[in-house]
Formats: sequence, C-alpha cells, structure tokens
Amino acid sequence: MMSRGFVLSASLQAENRGEDRFEYRIWPRAGHPAIAMLNAGWPLVAAERRSDIYLVHTGCDRTLIKLRSGDRLEIKRRDADVGAIQHWSMAVSAGFPLAAGGRHLLAGALGLHAGLPEVAGLSAAHLLATIDAQGGRVIPRTVSKSRLVFRSGVCRAEICRVAVGGWTGRTVAIESADLPSIVRALDGLHLGSLPNRSYGEALMRLLSPASMPRGLLVHTQVQERSSG
Repeated sequence: MMSRGFVLSASLQAENRGEDRFEYRIWPRAGHPAIAMLNAGWPLVAAERRSDIYLVHTGCDRTLIKLRSGDRLEIKRRDADVGAIQHWSMAVSAGFPLAAGGRHLLAGALGLHAGLPEVAGLSAAHLLATIDAQGGRVIPRTVSKSRLVFRSGVCRAEICRVAVGGWTGRTVAIESADLPSIVRALDGLHLGSLPNRSYGEALMRLLSPASMPRGLLVHTQVQERSSG
C-alpha cells in the first residue's frame, strides 16, 4: 500500500518508531513562512509517499492509532503537554499477526470493553473487518501522504501534502526528544502562529458534522489573520 519517491535516510523511520518526543503540528490553509524556511535552511534528509489507515475514535486526540502503510499497528499516547507543545510516546509498534497482548492493548485504546477476537489479529484486513462489525464506534480513514523530511540538530521537521477522502491539505510539523531544542526551532519557524493539532484531532474535526470539512480550514484561516 506504500510507494516511495525516494528515501535518503533509511534509518529515519526505525528511529522514529521507538522515540518519545515533543511535537508541534500545524495545518495552514495557505502558505506559511515555515515552508520557505525549511526548504531554504534545513537539510533535506528524506522524502516518501505513503498511505496510513487511522482508526478514528472518540479519544484519538489523546491516543492515536494507525496502520502504518496499511500493515503495521502503531499506538501513540499523548502525555502531559508543555504549554502548547504536545508530548507523545509510542506504546505499540507491531507487525501482524498480533500477539494476545497487542490485541488487548488495542482493544483498550479503542474503548472496546469486550475485547477483540483472536481472528482480528491475523492481519490488517482481519482487524478492519472486525472493526466494521463493531457498529461504527471506530471509523477507519485512509490518509495519503506525500512528505518531505528535514533535520537540523536533534529536531526533525516535515512538510506533508495530505489527502483524506475528498479533502486535501498541507501540514507542517516539528518533532524532537529535546524540549529546549524544539522551543528554539518553533520560535525560528514561527509555527506557534497556528494551533498545534495532531492527526487525531484533525481527523476528528474533519469527521464532525459541525465542522466537515470546512471547519478545519476556516479555523486555521482565522488564526492566520489574527497572528498578523
């Protein structure tokens, strides 16, 4: 389910899977100064095209669950924020078939108190079929990404074109395990001019009848105007 244009740093994905890190992600409706700054001043270390399947549920702004490239389960948990900066830790990163412990953690993260049957862990297709039978409490959404990845010191940044159903947009993010470093990078890139929204929160807003899909875009546009 994944195709890549090129990858300059093959170790980048493996390094990110096991890392607890601080994150700040914006969803600008129009251009943002950070895009030009990253392209001009930060070394480009990787590029890829990938489709992930996110399992959207009521708590996915705090517990983010996805099938990376459609075939690897990842569960990330949002810990205590530091101001507007979010801190995320990787709770699960596992391929299929899932062990009993993995199924148990996934069921708990999704709020499925009855658990998941053994068959759900056989493959991503089995898991999605089982979720479809749960009555709509969890909504799988395929998110197509075309991403440029930059690095400066201990900070990693990305510019990513995103497509979800009929909606397309752009997200810019910066990540680091070191809080002072990400604070300095945020100031330099002016990312704090827009709210910090994870993929989980953005998908919840897109799926909400009160804000679909215009709500995500209108809110960021208002923030852009107010930031002057």
